[in-house]
Amino acid sequence: MKEIMDERRHEAEYIAKYAVRKDVDSLFSLVEPKKTAKTIVDPIVEATLTTINNGLSALSEKNLDAVIGKDELKKYGDSFDLDRAVESTFRLSKLNEELFRGVSEADMYPLFRDFIMLVVHHVKAGAERFIAERSVKPTGKRKKSSGAIEPVLILPYSGADFKPEGSDDRTKIDGALALCKLLSPIEPQGSPNYKDIFAIGELKRQERDSLQAFTQLVEYTRNIYANQDHRRFAWGLTMCGTKVRGCLFHHDGVRATSEMDFASPGGRERLVTFLVHWSFCSFTRLGYDTNMTRLREENAWEIRCPDHDNDGKRNSFTSYVTTRTIVNASSLFGRHTRCYIARPKDDTSGMEVVLKDSWSLPRDLKKQSAILTVPDEARNLQLIKEKFASETLNFSYPQVVTSSRAKLSVGGKYIIDDTLAIYEYDDGDEEQMYRVRSLIVTTPVGGFIKRVEHQGELVLVLSDAMECHNAILEKCGLLHRDISVNNILVITNDGDDSLRRPVKGLLIDYDHAISVDQDSTGNGTRSGTLPYMSIHNLEGAPGKRSALDDWESLLYLICWLGTFGINSKDRDNINKKKTAEIEKWRHGTMKSIAKCKRRQMNSMDTFSGLILAGFQEEYNVLKLLATKIYMALFQHDGCKGAYFDTEDIVATDSFTLAFADMLNEPQGDQSSSKQPKSDPLVVRKEYEKEIVDDLLKAIRAAAAASEDFFLQKAIAQGNETAPNQ
Repeated sequence: MKEIMDERRHEAEYIAKYAVRKDVDSLFSLVEPKKTAKTIVDPIVEATLTTINNGLSALSEKNLDAVIGKDELKKYGDSFDLDRAVESTFRLSKLNEELFRGVSEADMYPLFRDFIMLVVHHVKAGAERFIAERSVKPTGKRKKSSGAIEPVLILPYSGADFKPEGSDDRTKIDGALALCKLLSPIEPQGSPNYKDIFAIGELKRQERDSLQAFTQLVEYTRNIYANQDHRRFAWGLTMCGTKVRGCLFHHDGVRATSEMDFASPGGRERLVTFLVHWSFCSFTRLGYDTNMTRLREENAWEIRCPDHDNDGKRNSFTSYVTTRTIVNASSLFGRHTRCYIARPKDDTSGMEVVLKDSWSLPRDLKKQSAILTVPDEARNLQLIKEKFASETLNFSYPQVVTSSRAKLSVGGKYIIDDTLAIYEYDDGDEEQMYRVRSLIVTTPVGGFIKRVEHQGELVLVLSDAMECHNAILEKCGLLHRDISVNNILVITNDGDDSLRRPVKGLLIDYDHAISVDQDSTGNGTRSGTLPYMSIHNLEGAPGKRSALDDWESLLYLICWLGTFGINSKDRDNINKKKTAEIEKWRHGTMKSIAKCKRRQMNSMDTFSGLILAGFQEEYNVLKLLATKIYMALFQHDGCKGAYFDTEDIVATDSFTLAFADMLNEPQGDQSSSKQPKSDPLVVRKEYEKEIVDDLLKAIRAAAAASEDFFLQKAIAQGNETAPNQ
C-alpha cells in the first residue's frame, strides 16, 4: 500500500506542478446560470454580501478576539448560527493580519464550514421565497405549474481531516461539499462517502502552500471518479491563507480560477457569486450525467444509451440496468473507461451485454492542429462486424449491439457529450485535447483473464485472442495496439468441444486500434499499457507500428503472468527475489523501461537468466511458449538481438544514421561479438510475414497440446463423451 500511495503522490505532485492551468476565469462563466435564473440569483448574492459586509463592519469596531478557545471552536461549523457564521467569515478575512497569526490550519476548517453555511442560508431563503411567489396566483390559489427553478444546497461535511468511505488508501481530506435538496436543513452532513461528495476542499494556512493544496486536491479527486459512475468531470476548492480558487478537473488537466481573496470586498463578492451559481447550475454543468440513475436498492445503475448516432432532434434510447461493474474510472485523467455487465431494462430473456462508457479521442477531431489518425472504437467495431458478418470463425470477437456518442439534453434538445459540452465556450486553449464520450454495447460477456485455473486454459485464451488479432489485421486492416491483461477476456465454452476447450478467449478494447494504412505516417505516437508495451512503442520511435509490436506485447504479458501468477491462488507462490528485473517494466520513464527491455531481450542467455528464471516452477508450458515467441521475435536469422543504443539521437538522414552506427560499436564485454549496425527491431519488419507465421505456429501448437491435455483429463475422469470431442 505504501508503494502505491507514494506513486500516487509523485504523480499528483507532477500534475499540480505542470498540468494545472491557473487564472482561467471563463470557469466563472461556465457556472453562471441562464438568464431565467438571474432574477432569483442576483438578489441572493446581494443579500449574502449585505449580511457579510454589515457584520464585518460591526465586528471590526468590537475588536473581535483573534483566536477562539479550543472548546468553543469545536462548536463552530457543527450547526448553523447566523451570527457565529458572520464571526467566522470575519476571522477568515483577517488571517493575514498580525493579530490573527495564531489561527492554525485546523482552526480554519470550522470557520470555512460556517462561511459555506452562511451562503447556503441565503440560497435557501431566497429560493423558497421565489418559489412561493411564483407558485401562488394573485387570488391566493396555487398555480398548476410554477416553472420555478429549484436549486440544490451545497453543504459542507462535519469534521475535518477525515477519510471518506470508498477510499482505497489511507489518505484523509481536509473537507468536502455535498449536494442536498432544497428542503434539507442547514447543517453539516455526516458520514462522508466518495459516492456522494460533490467537491473536495483543501485548506492551507499560508499562501505559499498552494502547490501542496493542489497536489492533495489532485490526489484525492481520483476517488470521486472511482466511486461516482455518473461523474463526467469534477470540481474542487483550494484556500491558502485568504486566497480561494475554484478548480475544474477535466480528462486531460486541471483548470483553476483566479484567486478570490477573502480579505478584499471584491474577492468575497466573486467567491459568494461563484458558490451561489453552483447552487443554480444544471446538473450537467456540475459534472453529472443526467442519463444515468442510481438504483440504490439494487446497487446498480440505469443507463440510457442512444440507439443511433445522429445529430438530429429525433432520438431514441434504450435503458440498460447494470448487474456488475467490471472496470471503474480509477484514474484522474484519460478515457475514464467504465465497463459493466448489464441487461436491457425491459428484456425478460435473460440477455446479458457488456456496456462500455469512455471518453476517447475520435478520428474526426475538431482541432485543426490535432492528428487526424486518432482511432474511434465504435467505427472499428462496426467495420469488424461488417467484415465478419458472413464468415465462419473458430474464435470469438466483440459483436456490436449499439454504438453511439453519448448525448445530453440541454435546453430542450440533445447535444453530443464531448469536451465542448463540458466547457460550453472556446477559451482559445489550443493545447486542449478534444474528447468525445461514447457508449458501446457488445456481446458476448467475458471475465477477467485471471479467472483461468490452469496454464493450459490461459494458453487457449491467448491463442483465441491472437487468432482474432490476426484475422482482424488481415480482413479489416486494423492493428490492435494494446495487447494487455485487461484486454483479453475469458469465456466459458458451452459448445460441443467444451471438454477439449473448456474456455475461449476474447480480444476487446479497440480504442487504440488503427488502420495499418493510416499508421503509415510514422509519427511515433505511443499506445498501450505500460508493462506490456513493445520496445519501439516505449521509445516512440519513428516508423509505423506493426503486428510484431503486438506479439511482443503478448510475450511480455506471458512473462508477467508467468512471474506473478495466472490467478489469485498462484500469487502466493511469487519468489520476490526473482521479480526484480520484470518489476522494472512498470517503474521509471518509458525510455528507461525500453532500455531495460533491450538489455533483457538481447540474447537467449539474458532472456533466460533475467526473465524466465523468475517464472513460477509449475509454469513449464508457459515458459516453453514464451521461449518460442521470444525466439521468433528476437532471434530470427535476419535480425538477431535487441541491443541498439543511439542515446537521444533521432536519425533522419544518412549522415546521422552513419554517425549513430559508429557510436554503436561494442564497448567492453558484450553478449555478441559485434553490436549490430542497424536496429534489429527495425530490420525484423522486413521479415514480418515470416515471423508472424512462426508465431502463429507456436501458439497453435501450444493450444493443440492444451486441448489434448484437457481431453485426456476428461477421459481419465471417465467422461463417456470425451473420445468424441
